[in-house]
Amino acid sequence: MEKITKREGEEDHADCIPISSSATTQPPRHDDDDDAMVRRAAYAEEVKKAGNEQYKKGCFEEALRLYDRALALYPDNAACRGNRAAALTGLGRFGEAVNDCHEALRIDPSYGRAHQRLTSLHIRLGCIEDAMKHLSLASPQPDPLELQKLQTVEKHLGRCLDARKAGEWKTVLRECDAAVASGADSSALLLAAKAEALLPLNLLDEADSAISSASKLDYPFSCSPDTKFYGFLANAYLFYVHAQVDMALGRFDDAVSSIDKARTKDPGNTEVITMHNKVKAVARARSQGNELFNSGKFREACLAYGKGLKQHPTNKVLYSNRAACWFKLEQWEKSVEDCNKALKIHPNYTKALLRRAACYGKMEQWPETPTAMAQDHANLADGPKICANEALAHRCRCNTEDIDESSAEELCGAVSYAKANAMLIQVPVLGTTKKFWRLSDNALRISRKLALILKSHHAVCKYLTAPLQVSNIWISSTGIVRLRGISFTSKQFSIERMRDDYKHLSRVLLVLISISGGDITKLPPDYEEFILLLRRSTLTVQDEFLIVNNSALLPMKNRTEVFLMLCDKINKNLGRTKDGQAKRKRILSKLPYEKDWLDTAVANTQINQWVANVENKYERTQHDQLRLNRNVRSHMHDYNDDDIEEILYCEWPELLMEMVKALHAEGELVCTDIQNKFG
Repeated sequence: MEKITKREGEEDHADCIPISSSATTQPPRHDDDDDAMVRRAAYAEEVKKAGNEQYKKGCFEEALRLYDRALALYPDNAACRGNRAAALTGLGRFGEAVNDCHEALRIDPSYGRAHQRLTSLHIRLGCIEDAMKHLSLASPQPDPLELQKLQTVEKHLGRCLDARKAGEWKTVLRECDAAVASGADSSALLLAAKAEALLPLNLLDEADSAISSASKLDYPFSCSPDTKFYGFLANAYLFYVHAQVDMALGRFDDAVSSIDKARTKDPGNTEVITMHNKVKAVARARSQGNELFNSGKFREACLAYGKGLKQHPTNKVLYSNRAACWFKLEQWEKSVEDCNKALKIHPNYTKALLRRAACYGKMEQWPETPTAMAQDHANLADGPKICANEALAHRCRCNTEDIDESSAEELCGAVSYAKANAMLIQVPVLGTTKKFWRLSDNALRISRKLALILKSHHAVCKYLTAPLQVSNIWISSTGIVRLRGISFTSKQFSIERMRDDYKHLSRVLLVLISISGGDITKLPPDYEEFILLLRRSTLTVQDEFLIVNNSALLPMKNRTEVFLMLCDKINKNLGRTKDGQAKRKRILSKLPYEKDWLDTAVANTQINQWVANVENKYERTQHDQLRLNRNVRSHMHDYNDDDIEEILYCEWPELLMEMVKALHAEGELVCTDIQNKFG
């Protein structure tokens, strides 16, 4: 995001009225109307100048607050309205900034600075026509830098349009990225253009992410109503693309709603009219097919889905639904064929994977190895991804000694949970602009539960009669983790068996991370040992212990160390004076759980170090076990083997936020933040 230059908050200070201490306290009293108007205007000018000072320091929130106060005193101040737009731009609130610039021009049509700001804003928003208009109105001689930026963005958008007409979608993506790099870095229109280009490349998830990002912006419709983009009215184009993405992903009702809005906004556009007819026809075919399927009329349902596919030949949902019809008619080959077509469009489409797995099971023609699956012609586009998921489905279908036929659906629940809940997330470091990657609560909840299941059963030498593989693990779409009705006996337990079980559980976690779109290479170094253990094909007793304890303790490590470091820095900063010690005591007394936080944090640090240094054969003492139990139990409600509620990541942010509040209350964070104060 382009940084605002400081001079934006410095203009329009012709009146050299000094900023007194009263500028941010009480306004003067009003005697008569004329004097009151003069005094209010003068006071508003002082408050505006105070806002300018905050703007120069980069304190945009405080500057905005002061500009609001000035406008409340003197609403028809065009310069103050323009400065408010600059502060909003600094906060990334571009839609509001555009509105403030227009309001400034309503007050003073000759206010050139508002035109300059609108030029810059519209370039960033990708509204080139609007940017050109305001650039010509800003001054007789356009700013050469803004003109060059505008022309460069315009050039790349023109290439986008040419590539779109030619169906060269990779070129569209490349030129969109170039336009963003040239200055259109906050454009909902370019995000929509990328989403549209990703659809023909069968990158449905990426297209969904792009159009969702465009919709979440608070300024998607900041262009003028008559602004064109790709020949569409700009606001209609966003809905046009949204309809395509929704239809491709099977959200037919949303697709109809979006295309209706596009046609309302741009009723004469031929592309919108054509897409409107297509979306309505596909949605109608899907609805008719579903009704026929639910009535048991499977052949008629096939024909209905086929009509929809004539309108939209790349609709994965219609192929998958027709595959379900062929399955009911026991035409396994046709069902596999339609599943393959759906998977060619969307390689990770779970329903198609599971339906194809069911067909292979019925035909008893399962490929023997994942390598053989990858050689299947339908898998050539994304063989490894398809095979990883299909192999899981195969395990669920193959182990029939102890597993009922619903196991494939239960795998579907696990995949659904992983896709809906990120296994890796990026979190901010409180009080700073930094972020780091970590395993999410969802991943840790699953890994801890899996580890505790094994720990409790193996610790008493119980033996699982069925191999503990993916098919024996039930993970619901809500993240509940259990063993699926396995019976236990007290014989034939072996260390080799235990290691094998851990290996399978490790694969489950890694596969779920992969399905959720996670990239384990983004994790910080303190996760490396844990991930290496999960990937290891053979596990030692020490490895088993480390997996159990790392899955339980690792999420505490970063925040524990940050908290202890912060406590240490607070102690040093406050010194050993009587006032400093009293202030420290007041800060710590305001934290939730009072002393328990410090005691537990110290215990966690000791246990983490103790776990990380285990190299020889582990011999756990009673004292060690008590410390471990204290650590885990103090941060879990209803601690048992059947149901664990994870609250670690709920409590530590709360703790640090409370500490920040306490530091503010004690005057330790005046005009600064926790990062600048304590490093």
